[in-house]
This record gives sequence, C-alpha cells and structure tokens, in this order.
Amino acid sequence: MKKAIVLNNVDHKDLKVDTRPSQHYGDNVNRTVAHTPEIGELHKEFPILFYKNPENQQLQMHVIMGLEKDENLFLHNNQWTSRYVPAVLARGPFSIGYRKVDDQGEEQQEPVICIDMDDPRVNADNAESVFLQFGGESPYLTYVKKALQTIESGAQFDKTLFTLAESMDLLEPVSIQIQLSNVEQINFSDYYTINQEKLSKLDGESLAKLNQFGVLSLLHFLLSSLGNFQRLIDLKNAKSALL
Repeated sequence: MKKAIVLNNVDHKDLKVDTRPSQHYGDNVNRTVAHTPEIGELHKEFPILFYKNPENQQLQMHVIMGLEKDENLFLHNNQWTSRYVPAVLARGPFSIGYRKVDDQGEEQQEPVICIDMDDPRVNADNAESVFLQFGGESPYLTYVKKALQTIESGAQFDKTLFTLAESMDLLEPVSIQIQLSNVEQINFSDYYTINQEKLSKLDGESLAKLNQFGVLSLLHFLLSSLGNFQRLIDLKNAKSALL
C-alpha cells in the first residue's frame, strides 16, 4: 500500500531518491499511458496507439516500448536510451494530490506534490537529493514537476482529443502483425489508430475545429509514430542477437 504524503522542503530537506530506471522499480514494462501534451516528443521515438478498455470502452493512449511482456527495449544498464521518458515513468515515486484552499470565501482544490515514502527508490543507495542545501529545488525535482504537470494537464486535454477523434469517426482498429522470426509473431488487440484516409477527407469545418483545439497536428504525429515500430523490431533483433 502506498504511503503518499505531501512533499515539503522542511520535513524532507534530506530526502533522496534513486533516479536510475530499473526493473525493480517497475520501469521494465512494454507499454505505459501517454498524455496529449507529450505527443510532440513521444512520436519521435515511440509508437503511440489508442487503447480501448474492453470492459468500459474508456480510451487511453499507450506508448509502446517493447514487443513482449515486461520488456522495455529503451532500457540498457539502468539508463534510458531514448531522449524522452514518458511522464508516467519519469515522475518516479511522486504523484499529484489535491488539498482544499479558501480563496476569498470559495473553496478550491489546489494541486500539491506527494511522494510515496514506501517506494523502494526513496532514500535508497546512490540516490539524488530532492532539495538543495538551503531548501531550493534540485534539478531532479524540477524534472519531476514537469512530468507531473504533463500528467495533470493531460487529464483534460486527453478527453478533448478522444472526444473529437470519436465524434469524427477517425479511429480504426490497429492491424499490426510483427514477424520477428519463423515462429515468433506479435499481434496487438484492443488497440486503435487514426484512419489516415478519413482524416484526409475531412471537410474544412472539421479541420478548422481540430486545429482550433490544437488536435490536428497531434493526429498527424500519432500517425507518424507508427513508423517507430521498425525501430522496436531493430532493437528487439539486436537484443536477441546478444542472447
């Protein structure tokens, strides 16, 4: 069970966190949730697909990092080989919480940074300081805050993208079959991508609406990200050659 508490530079002035990715910290996964504000970075290195939960039909975006369970092809010697790390993994043991504040008689929810003190990365060996000597933010905490802001802003922006894509009937089931060897074949199910033909045939009003909400360019990024499956295949083959 997580023991998440609000972070502050008084009680946690000596707090340290192991920033190295590791399978022991849950980084060795083949996919994770992606958020709309990071598509511009993610699409340069990873495939990004829509995932529809078969139970409740809720949509998410997933960034694909491996071709089998518990495989992250972008990890090597406890280091990321990609230039960008998905925000959900970059945040480490930190999360966003909310506390009630009184703003001129009106009760509002204020976001705060929380940390799971039971996470094995907290106060581990070879860990980095979260705060500087006199209470300022360390570069690591600045990096974490950016990841958390991406997740928080994405919570709303994601819904906009999903609603527009579905209302314009732009989603289509993914048909991706990857043959790694004569016997090993990988299929994706419950995944969707953008139908390029339908996107190209949208009328001016629909295109203007997508552009107005900042979604049009993101849809093209999502389509271009599919080319990164070849990179996954190359990384997988290179890894297999070393075994």
